[in-house]
Amino acid sequence: MKINTLIYSVVIAFTGALGDTTYAQFAPEQSGLLSTTAATRSGRLHNPDSIKRAKLTRLKKDVGLDDQQAHAVTPLIDSYVTAVQNVKKDASLDSRTRRLKLSELRKRYDSDVDALLTPEQQQKLASIKAERRARLRGLKTTSEPSQTSAAPGASSGSAVVQ
Repeated sequence: MKINTLIYSVVIAFTGALGDTTYAQFAPEQSGLLSTTAATRSGRLHNPDSIKRAKLTRLKKDVGLDDQQAHAVTPLIDSYVTAVQNVKKDASLDSRTRRLKLSELRKRYDSDVDALLTPEQQQKLASIKAERRARLRGLKTTSEPSQTSAAPGASSGSAVVQ
């Protein structure tokens, strides 16, 4: 009885190992499909045009841009996304320099967009950014709420997660 169990176990294990290697031979043919699906599921956009559209749509939704503001912000978004893509593709930069350049680009983009918004829209965008920052930091570190780098002038009341 124990011999039969041992034989069945070996046959099943061998069949499983053989099945895995057979599947692995076909995986490279499907890798393009799998990576595309994974990219869309994770919510990450890699195409610069789709990033630009998403940024414009997000701004319209978040602060209610009018047509004139949307027309004015479009070149800012285009130049920002292009500059970020160039920095990310630059292989000569080390990670610290890349991070600093991306941070400078983000600050410049934020100030340029802020200049186009009304004071009410600026306040609304600042509160939305603070909420997003708090939510992201809450996901990263659940032990303590994000109070260390709250934006100056931003309401810290919405940053407390209970």
